[in-house]
Amino acid sequence: MNLYQTLIAIMLISGCSFRDAPEPVLLQEEQVLDAPMSWPTFDEAILTASKTGRPMLIDIYAPWCGWCRKMQQDVYTDAALVAYVQDHFAYGRLNIDDAETMHTFQGYTLSSQELGYSLGAQGTPTTVFLKNDGAYIAKCGGYWGKEDFSKALQYVATGAWQQMSYPEFSQP
Repeated sequence: MNLYQTLIAIMLISGCSFRDAPEPVLLQEEQVLDAPMSWPTFDEAILTASKTGRPMLIDIYAPWCGWCRKMQQDVYTDAALVAYVQDHFAYGRLNIDDAETMHTFQGYTLSSQELGYSLGAQGTPTTVFLKNDGAYIAKCGGYWGKEDFSKALQYVATGAWQQMSYPEFSQP
C-alpha cells in the first residue's frame, strides 16, 4: 500500500472526508461610501457633546487644501471608520479661512478662523479632539491614513489618552 492509499484508508476509517475541511475564510471587502461623511457645524458638535457626554472630533480644513480633500476621499469614506466616529464622538468642522462665521466657545466669541488657530491648527488638515466640556485632549496635524487615524480615534474614544502616551498605545 502506497502513502496515498494509506492516507485515504485512514480518512475513511476516521470518518473524515475532504468535504469536512473548513472553507477558507474570505476577508471582508472594505466598504467604501459613495461620498465622504456629512459634517455638522462646530456649534452642533458642542451641543451634541454636552447632551451625550461624548468627546468632540473637530476637523479643521480649508476649501483649497488638497490634503483635506484627500482625507475626505480616502479616510472619511470608509464605512467602518465613519460608523466609529458617529458612534463615539460629537463631530464637526471648521473652515480655517472663514473669518466671518462667529462661534461662542469657552466664554469667547471667535470667528472660525480664530477658533481654528486657538485650537492649535498650524495648517490643514488638523483634527482636534476635545472633552465634552471643550477641554483640549489632543490633535492630529496633517493627513493621516485610515489605519493610523483609526488608531488615533480609538486612543481618544477609549480614554487611553488618560493613562498613556499615543506612542505607547500605538505599539504593536
